[in-house]
Amino acid sequence: MKPKKKFRYKPLSLKDILREMKHNIDMMIDLAYSAIKFGSKELADEAYKLEGRIHELTYLLNIQIIQTQAGGIEQAKRLEPIVVMGYSIDKISDALSDIARVVYINSDITDFTQFFGIWGVPEPIVKIKVTRGCDFAGKPRQGIHFRSQHGVNLIAIKRNEQWLFNKDAIIMENDILIIKGEIEPIIDMKSLCCDEDPISFEIGKEKKEVEFDLENDEIYEKLSELKRTYVQITDISETMIELSLASLFFNNYELAEDILEMEELMDGLNITFEKDLLDFAHLVESPRDLTGIMRIVFSCELIADAAANIAENIIKGFEPHRILQKAIRETDEIVVRENISEDSYFKAKSYHELQDSRYKRGFHIIALKREEKWIYSFKPDFIFEEGDLIIGLGPKETVEEWRRCVNPEKYREE
Repeated sequence: MKPKKKFRYKPLSLKDILREMKHNIDMMIDLAYSAIKFGSKELADEAYKLEGRIHELTYLLNIQIIQTQAGGIEQAKRLEPIVVMGYSIDKISDALSDIARVVYINSDITDFTQFFGIWGVPEPIVKIKVTRGCDFAGKPRQGIHFRSQHGVNLIAIKRNEQWLFNKDAIIMENDILIIKGEIEPIIDMKSLCCDEDPISFEIGKEKKEVEFDLENDEIYEKLSELKRTYVQITDISETMIELSLASLFFNNYELAEDILEMEELMDGLNITFEKDLLDFAHLVESPRDLTGIMRIVFSCELIADAAANIAENIIKGFEPHRILQKAIRETDEIVVRENISEDSYFKAKSYHELQDSRYKRGFHIIALKREEKWIYSFKPDFIFEEGDLIIGLGPKETVEEWRRCVNPEKYREE
């Protein structure tokens, strides 16, 4: 029996613990969905390592909070949101690890996830090859500023049989980049990398035939229905993670209410998906092959519950601790909530038009609320209207420019 790895206690400040937790969760999201997209056990293992680190950070968080007991009941009350946040992030990391490790129990999961392709998915994950003529070759990963300058996230680099995750890795010709972003930035990135091949999801193995008979109209229709609901479930759960942490960091009551609305929507979507998946099961040769997708959707529900748990703290009226405020100032990305004003550059423009770097500024629109309806995915011809509430996620260095594009009136007033 392999001996358990011993955890060596190394004290960290609460601020550093929270900052690292947030950073690791962001990485886990991308790694987990990349693992099931490409059927990569290496990516799943990397997500699993981060889960272990988050468990360690949760332990350190609890130790640090216990040491503050001398501050009395008032100090303990102020620290409760941090306790809830640590517990919830720990649960989210468990669920993301379970999603990633589906590749170990259901090796054919890629038949389902790759059926979605890139169309209709808010921020698809693709592979791009660095070929001759690419200006990135020979440059360090962190010096290229993929998100702020190009509107995409670089999740990992594959070089021959080796996976590289470090920020200081040098990008080389023939590297495979695992990229997450919206369609237009992805196409631009393929052009910058001089990758002229069609988009595919195979890494280091020959393409195999999809198990599903897509020529069968009934199977294709059922899969399409499952796709729509699955994309909503995974996208909303990811959105809820970002919004729940933002609501806690900024003590934003409105965001917290939005999250609880999303959690109710998630409950309905999960029931719909489970019913549709059971209807689909009799059309496939081996219903057991659907085990993985069931586990993914179940894990997304756990994520939504944990995110809602964080939001409930804000509804209860807890004030953000100053440590939280310091931690958010040192994170790489920020969530922004803005309404489209009368003179907004976004007004009357299509989603496709807003992929222009003049408006995008590295930000991804993760949700939109129009009157009482939430929208999470956007077709290219979707038109933005005055009064729309937009929730965006992007780099801190361009947040003011993005706000100026969405709501110039408010920006001038401030």
